[in-house]
Formats: sequence, structure tokens, C-alpha cells
Amino acid sequence: MEDPRKIRGWQIHHQEQLIFRANAGNPEIMLKFFHYPDYRQTVQIDKYPAQCKLKSKGNNSFFIFQNKVGTKGTISLDRIITILPILSFANPRDDWGKISDFPKPLQQKYRQSSNYWPITSDWLQDISKEDWFETDDISRWVQSASRYITAKIKHREKQEKRLGANQAFLAGIGDCDEFTDLFITLARTRGIPCRRLTGYFITQKGPVAEAHAWGEVLSSRTGWITIDVALNNLGNHTIQYIVLKIEEFNPALNDYQVQTKQSSSVHHRWERPDPIIKPVY
Repeated sequence: MEDPRKIRGWQIHHQEQLIFRANAGNPEIMLKFFHYPDYRQTVQIDKYPAQCKLKSKGNNSFFIFQNKVGTKGTISLDRIITILPILSFANPRDDWGKISDFPKPLQQKYRQSSNYWPITSDWLQDISKEDWFETDDISRWVQSASRYITAKIKHREKQEKRLGANQAFLAGIGDCDEFTDLFITLARTRGIPCRRLTGYFITQKGPVAEAHAWGEVLSSRTGWITIDVALNNLGNHTIQYIVLKIEEFNPALNDYQVQTKQSSSVHHRWERPDPIIKPVY
């Protein structure tokens, strides 16, 4: 077996397809689905999905399929991507800067409240009075917040749907989504620019790609730093992280969107088996 320390990245083979049926045909279907951005990773497309165009907006990349189709059929979205993660490490013992260094307009920009990041919730008032919450040192604050969240979410359970920070806090249950949403909510309330990343965490069992969510905080000294409270990883972007999309001011970007210009309804089902992962040495 090859030495896992020599792994440089991953080849990811998606074998997805959209199965559709229209009440009347031939509708024009517009399909948008996210593609791996060139952020913290080098991305090479070995096989493009048929009839799709690659677009970029902000930090994110996505494919667009827009064509007239028959009354019923299948759109193949088969594609092969090679990802070489760019490793980075910010030691929590080092100086990440101070929260008070952030300009007030920047802090306010990240204080938008949403269903998933409800920074106006009543329970935040009690937390904000705790001594650790007032810490000005970013690294110390992140470590304290991580310990607080780990103690608060006592039941690590995979959820069928994303619950958001409110339910994670009140019920004490969740998976990586809830750990991340609760962390982002606390960080933004404190005035730390913070955002959510989703993609895959490559386990060593096979290897296997597990859908995953984690966070990043902005350091006034070193830029964005990986914070994965669910996996107790503060500062280390390893080869196991694959970024699919970055959610900064929109807390819930759908993995895919299907639209049609025709008035007749189009029923669709996206078949999304787990991608096949091969290590790149």
C-alpha cells in the first residue's frame, strides 16, 4: 500500500444525473450546480459534465446546463475532478490579532441575522455576559467558544436537515452543521468576521468522502483561518478538506437549482450517489 503521507490530493468522480418528466414538452431546463472553487486548493477538471458551462461569482464556481429537452429523459452530470489541497496552519498559540482591531463597519457587515445565524436571539444575551465572551484576543476567544460549544451540544447526531444555531443551542443536538452554525452565530455576535464552508472531509476508510461543514474566522494578522469545532480542529487546513462552496453573506446556498421557462410543470429527481474518491500521489 502507498504511504498515506505521500498523498498530494484526490481525484473525485461524480456520477450524478437529473431524471425529469414534463407535463408537456419540449421544456427548456436551466440547471445550476456548484463546482469546486480555486480557494485553498488547486482544481483540475479531467472530465467536464456534458453540455455545461463553468461560471464564477465571488468566491464560488458553478456549472450551468441550459437546453431544450424532451418530455422525459435523463441529464448526465458525470464529471471527474482532481483536487490538490493547499495546506495551511495557524497555531492557536500564536497571535491572531485582537477583535477590537476590526473596523466597526466590517464587524457590522457580518452581523446580519438569519434563521441559521440568529444573532438577535434572547439566549445570546446571557452568553455575552460571560467572562470568556468578552475576551479581545481572537485565538483565546476561539478556543473558549470551541470548548463552550462542545459542552453545549451534548448529543452528536447526524441530522436529516440542517437545524440552525437556535435549535442546536436549545436542544443540545447536532452534527457538523450545527457546530458550525452555533460557532458562526457566537463569533459574529462578538464582532468577529466568520463564514461557513461546505464540501467534503476525506476519511482514511477507503478513502470515503463525507459531506462536511466547517467555519473560518478572519484574523487581522494572517487572513482567514480554518475552524472546525465538530472535529476539534482550530487552525489546520489539512489535505482531508475539500471546499465545494463558501457561504459568507448567504447562509444557505443550495447545492443545485432547477428552473424551466415553460408554464407546464417539470418533475425532477436528482440522483446523487457518493462520489468515488481516489488518492493522487
